[in-house]
Amino acid sequence: MVSLLLGLTGVAFGKGIAGVANTLHNLSSTSVVFSSYASTNLDEICVFCHTPHGGSLSGPLWNHDLPNATSFTHYTSASLSPTLQGLSVSRAVNDESLLCMACHDGSVAVDHLINDPNVLGGTPIMTGFGTDVDIISMFGMAGPRIGESPATPGGTGNLSDDHPISFSYSAVLADPIYSVGGARHLELRPIGNVTDGASVLGWNGEGVRLFGNDNRVECSTCHDPHVDYESGINAPKNYTPFLIRPNDGSQLCLACHNK
Repeated sequence: MVSLLLGLTGVAFGKGIAGVANTLHNLSSTSVVFSSYASTNLDEICVFCHTPHGGSLSGPLWNHDLPNATSFTHYTSASLSPTLQGLSVSRAVNDESLLCMACHDGSVAVDHLINDPNVLGGTPIMTGFGTDVDIISMFGMAGPRIGESPATPGGTGNLSDDHPISFSYSAVLADPIYSVGGARHLELRPIGNVTDGASVLGWNGEGVRLFGNDNRVECSTCHDPHVDYESGINAPKNYTPFLIRPNDGSQLCLACHNK
């Protein structure tokens, strides 16, 4: 997905082989991977997410319009911790996840670039619609939409059937239910184990990402948009889809959950 390496906690983490040119996230005319989307007139790869000048501060040199942060409905259930149950299901999605939702929610067109490349306009052009970038889609269908649901295919903003995002792992971990004597004591791993993989199934330096001083869980906690799992022997399939570490034996889940 179109998520970025933002606000890292400074510790090591695992990640697959980088090679965005070989992935579905190569939306340019040079794409070698079958995709629902491809540009017909632009061979630049990075421009669909990044620009060196005139970009947004929402992400690193960010070059894509973002959806409304408060237009999402988050997952909730009786099995969540009291802390997560207490959060509004309509809470704002943080920038680290909005970068992904810029394409994957389906509410913003893939070609809505902030700054068209020079090859199209002669000089950098500020635009909210990216009308100079010609994108074709397979049979007019949208690509993978995280914001839809089984009841509303093609919908946007519905995250109620997806893992919770934009919440503080630290706050959840501090919930009395996970403390000594609590009903779920030791069911979540300490912050250090989560982010560097220490003492987790023998990992070392293969944890997941948490963001900011409050250690938020976002899309990029589990995913990296640059990971190449398509192109051959050096691109292992167990990083599908754009995982920060393989999920063999549910290892990705077990980075946080001690089950």
